[in-house]
Amino acid sequence: MRNERVLRFARISLICALAIAANLVLFRTFLWWMPLFVDTVFTVAVAFALGLLPGFAVAILTWAADGVLGVGAQPFHPFVVVAAVEVGLVCALRPAEPPARDGRFSRVPFFREHDPDIRDEKIVALLDVGWRLLILYFACVLAASVIGGVIDLFYHTMWGASRPYHIGINAFRLALLQEGVPALYANILSRVQINLIDRLFVVFGGYFVYRGIAGVVEKAGRLGKHRLSGG
Repeated sequence: MRNERVLRFARISLICALAIAANLVLFRTFLWWMPLFVDTVFTVAVAFALGLLPGFAVAILTWAADGVLGVGAQPFHPFVVVAAVEVGLVCALRPAEPPARDGRFSRVPFFREHDPDIRDEKIVALLDVGWRLLILYFACVLAASVIGGVIDLFYHTMWGASRPYHIGINAFRLALLQEGVPALYANILSRVQINLIDRLFVVFGGYFVYRGIAGVVEKAGRLGKHRLSGG
C-alpha cells in the first residue's frame, strides 16, 4: 500500500513538473509570435486530470518559475490569481468522464440528467463534453477579464508596476482611455477580445491534453499495480 502511494505521488509530481515546463515553453513561444496568454493550457489539463490541488500547484509554480526565469527573483505575481480561479472553474464545471468499462459515467452527465431518453452513451458523452466546455470557456473569459482588470488597476495603475510592452491589450486599453472610459472598465474591456481567443486555446486545448494525460495515468496505474502484485 505504501509503495503504491509513493508511486502515485511520484507520478503526479512528474506530470506536474512536465506541465510547468510545457506551460513556460508555450507561454514564451506564443508571446513571441502572438500576444496571447496561453500559459495555463497545461495547468487546465492537470486540473482536469488530477484535480484541485495539483492544478493549484502547477498554476503557482508556473508563475514562480516564469518570474525567476523572466524578470528576476519574483516568486509571486498577482496575476497568478487568474490561473488559480481557472483551476477552480475547471474542477467545478468539468464534463463527466467518458463511461468506464462497466458503462457507467463518473457522475450523471448534464444531458442524461435532463433527457433520460437518450440511450447512446457516446452521444451523451459528446453532448456533455461540448456543453460543459462551452460553459467553462465563457466562465474563464469572464473571470480572466474581470479579475485581470481589477488586478491591473491596483498592480499597474495604482502601485505603478511596469506593463510588459508586448501585451496586446495595451493598445485596446489606451484607445478606451482616450475615449474617456474609466480605468477599471478599460482594463476589463481591453482583456475581453484577447481572452475570447486565448481562453479558447486554454480550455479546449487543455481538455484534449487532459485526455492524453488520463490515458497515461491509467496505463501507469495498471502497470504499477501489476508490478506491486508481482505479476
